[in-house]
Amino acid sequence: MNNRLLNPYLRGLADGADKALHYDAEQMKTPSVEPDTGMFLEHFAYSLKPSRILELGCGVGVSTRYMAKGAPSAHITAVDYNKSRLDYAESRCAGLNTRFVNSDVIKFLKTNTETYDMIFVDSMKKQYPIVFYHAYKLLNQGGSIIFDDIFVYGEVFCEDCEIAPKYINVVKTMRNFMNHIKYTHSHSFLPIGGGLLLVRK
Repeated sequence: MNNRLLNPYLRGLADGADKALHYDAEQMKTPSVEPDTGMFLEHFAYSLKPSRILELGCGVGVSTRYMAKGAPSAHITAVDYNKSRLDYAESRCAGLNTRFVNSDVIKFLKTNTETYDMIFVDSMKKQYPIVFYHAYKLLNQGGSIIFDDIFVYGEVFCEDCEIAPKYINVVKTMRNFMNHIKYTHSHSFLPIGGGLLLVRK
């Protein structure tokens, strides 16, 4: 999908991102955060100074390394159901204060008892509402949870007839989720990458 959120000039501002962090995802043809999203995560982690970070859907560890750069003293728990990607992420994050967990995200949330200052979610988009329900319980007071691709690269702003059939269900899920958050939690929507949702507790 094309990114309808940012014009070419603004997207170009992310050219200063660490390209080495994205090399793995490009070579392995696996999804990862976009450079502007990665830069935001690094800056946000630096500003928040979390002690504990939970990442749900770490892939090959691109976003993991961005957050570790921003908060090098934080302990990161990175979860992903894809074992091969998780193993690769672990090999690329050697030396970082990070624990990798091979698990379905929702299953992990239902059984985990640790709490976190920052939670980053980049898992299956249709599961975002249920992920939020469980993840919010694990968020410490004053902490923030961040959802990636909340605007589905601008598709949520299109008329239904303009959306490809394979995306229509996830777009409707995102719209309903956004409306719920809008009226119930302290939040911000940011036009970064495919769209970011920040919720503060």
